[in-house]
Amino acid sequence: MLKAIRFAFFAMVLSCLPASAQAPLMSARDAGARYAQAQGAAETCPGFRVGKAAEGLKANYQGDDLKAFNDQSAKIYEAWQKVKNCSRPLDPNPCRIMIQMSCQSAAAEIGPGGTAVPDLIELNAQ
Repeated sequence: MLKAIRFAFFAMVLSCLPASAQAPLMSARDAGARYAQAQGAAETCPGFRVGKAAEGLKANYQGDDLKAFNDQSAKIYEAWQKVKNCSRPLDPNPCRIMIQMSCQSAAAEIGPGGTAVPDLIELNAQ
């Protein structure tokens, strides 16, 4: 019984800590991927911009975690650049479709109310 009370107390204390004192909810690699997804979508998709939540994401990591964040971010950002710069002069439709699908996925995953990490991108009304 005493162990259960202690556990409940520690759980309550930890849940009351400010967000900056808690451990990040995502691994550094996952956060780096989502950060780059937000950057790539903002540069590729009309009406998208990097959200405030994405701007502060990198600050949650240090040391080896920051390196993992940056490494994964660079890989994902490079993939977005390939999508953005897609060129098929004889048939541009596959490029358009790839860009549209990438933008739709980003909006669904990291846009307002996103399924993975909401609010990393904001949608501008144009």
